[in-house]
Amino acid sequence: MKKSLIYGMVLATALMSSCKGDYDDWAAPQGYDAEEAQNVSLTASNGATIDMNNVTGETINLFSTTFEAPEGFTVTGYELEVGATEEEVDVLPSDANGSIATADLVSLVESIYGKAPVERTLKAASTIYLSKDGESFYAHSNFVDVKVTLITPDISQNYYLVGDFCGWDEASMLKFSHSDVNIYDDPVFTIKFTTTEANQYWKIIPQKNIDNGEFWANPGVVGVAVDGDASMSGFLVTENAQAGKIEEPGKYIMTIDMMAGTYSITKQPLELYMTGSNYGWGATWLPMTPCYGSDVDYWTIIYLHEGEQFKFAPQADWGGDFGSQAAVNDVAGASITVDATNLVAGKAGWYLLHIVNGDERKVNVYKPEVYLIGSVAPVNDWSVNSSNLFSIPADENGEFVSPAFGSDGEVRMCVKFEGFDWWMTEFVAFDGKLEFRGRGGDQARVNVSAGQKAYINFANGTCEFK
Repeated sequence: MKKSLIYGMVLATALMSSCKGDYDDWAAPQGYDAEEAQNVSLTASNGATIDMNNVTGETINLFSTTFEAPEGFTVTGYELEVGATEEEVDVLPSDANGSIATADLVSLVESIYGKAPVERTLKAASTIYLSKDGESFYAHSNFVDVKVTLITPDISQNYYLVGDFCGWDEASMLKFSHSDVNIYDDPVFTIKFTTTEANQYWKIIPQKNIDNGEFWANPGVVGVAVDGDASMSGFLVTENAQAGKIEEPGKYIMTIDMMAGTYSITKQPLELYMTGSNYGWGATWLPMTPCYGSDVDYWTIIYLHEGEQFKFAPQADWGGDFGSQAAVNDVAGASITVDATNLVAGKAGWYLLHIVNGDERKVNVYKPEVYLIGSVAPVNDWSVNSSNLFSIPADENGEFVSPAFGSDGEVRMCVKFEGFDWWMTEFVAFDGKLEFRGRGGDQARVNVSAGQKAYINFANGTCEFK
């Protein structure tokens, strides 16, 4: 409870009782009619210097008090005002010795300063509640400085992943990433890594092991309790740590919380699908084409209808789906807007969508420009050239048509957008069906003749050379 302290302000019984928590057996302040006591002295002194690493009790004393009052006064309750300044304090229930709950003090310091184990200075004062002849009174003490240092958690500045998939020594270890926040207020570390074989074992090395020249120090190395544990989440141990195991090849994100002593491993999706109002909201999922060399970039050429709503998911099903959660970069005039969590097309037409499904999500909307590349193009060019552009159909069932091939040879076709060379988004056609390179290697070649053209129907995934 926050309290802007104004001397002479009366604390209601309800206010005190709402703060008490586990202190219901302690005396409570009197009611609304309490007034400041005259000829009563309450003095605070000897503010404590507290290192929580050395505190074992459930309660703790912050300072000493001296109380003097004429005969006839009876003490009915106590509380402490503690905060970063005298003007803004928390009101904490206190016992007759001026002690408060250790947990309350820790919680207060963390709420003001965070969890870093640095000496912090608090302002603390006491209020005592009294009665005499059926009337209620209170008295305030002066403020004193109390210094508190929180417990130092056993957290290293850095952590490193070792395992079958990267190596088991300092030269090959992989460093976890961390935010700019200190490790006590943000004890969470993350890392992305790839396994290419099944049943890959792992452990974690803290920075202190490296600094001390004891790479495999025990206690120290971080792992799981049971060797070969293939759980994708659980608790970490630092004594007699065993190796965890990742059963399937893939790309993963591991997150460790070194304050809680937990870990989680998430397999990154390597696919992306689109559905929406024109596809029965999940009745049909259209696969997006991955970009070569990327785990998060995908593309498609698609006809969007006016008012059509759509979104994406990392599998052909609901879960992890997104639409309006993504930033939209519409440079094609599609007039994309949002409706709840969906994206909405404002202008009908063909568009090239480049979707990023990474730590940040983004949907780039481009003109659906398709190019011939290389020796069979009208202009023999191994970069995109406007002379080699396909025509764009006006209706959703129309065909994209290339310029006439300039010579006999192997046909190469692609789309192009920022961040990817043409061969990272290329495609060919076999037996009349489009085949996209995606993340695969070089595709087989198809020979065409000079004077022919390519006719592509992206709506049904077909292509003819004639």
